[in-house]
Amino acid sequence: MNNEPTKEQKEILNYDGNIVVTANSGSGKTFTIVEKISTIVTKLPSYKGVIAISFTNKASDELKKRCQRKGIDLKHSFFGTIDKFYISEIIIPFASHLTNVIPEYQVVECPQNESYYSELQTITEIVTPIQENLLKEALSEGIIFLSKSAEIAWYILNKVSGVTKYLQARYSYVFIDEYQDCGKIQHDIFLKLCEMGIIGVAVGDVNQAIYGFSKRFPRYLLELIGKPEFEHFELSKNHRCHPSISEYSLCLFGISREIIEDKRVFRVSIEGNEIDIANKIDLIIPKIKEKYNINRNNQIAILCRGKGTIKILDEAIKTPHKVFCETPLDKDNSEWGRLFRDLLVAKFELDTFSVDYAEKLFSQELDSEKYHSVLNWCDKIFKSSTDNMITVIDEFEKIANLVYPGKKNSKSLELLQNVIRNNNLLKSYIPAQDNEITIMTLHKSKGLEFNIVFHMDMYKYIISDERGDEEQIRQLLNLHYVGVTRAIDVCYIMIGTKRYRAKNDDFYKAEPSSFLDIKGLSERRKDVSWK
Repeated sequence: MNNEPTKEQKEILNYDGNIVVTANSGSGKTFTIVEKISTIVTKLPSYKGVIAISFTNKASDELKKRCQRKGIDLKHSFFGTIDKFYISEIIIPFASHLTNVIPEYQVVECPQNESYYSELQTITEIVTPIQENLLKEALSEGIIFLSKSAEIAWYILNKVSGVTKYLQARYSYVFIDEYQDCGKIQHDIFLKLCEMGIIGVAVGDVNQAIYGFSKRFPRYLLELIGKPEFEHFELSKNHRCHPSISEYSLCLFGISREIIEDKRVFRVSIEGNEIDIANKIDLIIPKIKEKYNINRNNQIAILCRGKGTIKILDEAIKTPHKVFCETPLDKDNSEWGRLFRDLLVAKFELDTFSVDYAEKLFSQELDSEKYHSVLNWCDKIFKSSTDNMITVIDEFEKIANLVYPGKKNSKSLELLQNVIRNNNLLKSYIPAQDNEITIMTLHKSKGLEFNIVFHMDMYKYIISDERGDEEQIRQLLNLHYVGVTRAIDVCYIMIGTKRYRAKNDDFYKAEPSSFLDIKGLSERRKDVSWK
């Protein structure tokens, strides 16, 4: 994006108090955070800094690198994950104030693996006398339970007065990215830091919560927006999509700004079912490629809600295509699971090399030993043949252990092994060839982008508001938002008169989704029929 901040970004950079920023896809969120940190630290004395928290090592390392590339003297700033902050800045420095012992600390996964301390598995912000005694005993022995690091930090924050004085003296701001992923205790600790006088900056996207099964909801981000002590800012301009696509996506959530004359969102009506839609797509692709100057078919995607639609399209479409199925590993939202997916994708990308991936994880200048270890393991993975990847499973595990120390996840490792041993599943991580269009689920498309998108399944009872509670309906609307914003140049919402029902294995009368009738949308798209 342009290096000159936009009007929205300048408002955030110029505000000195607590802020909550809701950022839409492609709106320059990281750029704004980096600029904000740059503005702040140049005014701080040498002994102070900022707290910059991300939910993954990869994200925090990237944020730190981008700050360093600007030549920013970060002084005594903290960059890292939220667990690392709790452990390195609260638990280890101040646990001895409770125990009167300074042991050599070790981080273990969770209390349930230590039978003696199993009572701590249910610890919350309210600590029982039994849990308090066990917690002090564990800390005396140097044991820190990673899965309960927030609860332990909360306990110490409220018991040791020196923590507040230390944090106030050392830090002036606390940034938390991806705030929609915060749970209650992370939210409460953030507010407590703000109460100390450390200025809070929370950044998140309420529209990215599409994983209801993982219990990740944006309620605490929304709560911040409603607090009088926080000023709410929006980063609404999408720098990736065509302006009309960005305006359409914002209108889904009641944000109506302007109507772009060159409309690039189309509601396409077709007589028939998914087979007929597939036939129309086959016919229209050459014309659309020419219109939008698209050279390769792999810049085109068909996005679907479920596997049933994908199965029909796979059989019906004549244009060379590749189906990307959802694997069990895709549903694993743990840190190891996300890393394994990311590493598999990177291995098969033609323009990504082992050195590129190693540099994403660790800095050669700052973490030379870790960088060279990861580079060596990545090199083996990237050079391994598709048919023989099981021989480098140990390298995957070594990388995960180094990136997420103390967070061993045997289940994720098992899922990775299952993918590597199954050619059909493994192929789902290999990019489409230049002549192949992509077919995948909307869930799997999150984070990807395509020049041309055909958005399927916008029907009543499929992606609509007839079923589920308020949270589930919101997730379905978010899913539609994800589908629309995957498109860079143009998005076609495909509507047939019939739709496939996997349960009955038949075609049933289709009714368009009520989401298509949201106020303001019809003025921001073109409704057409393809005969």
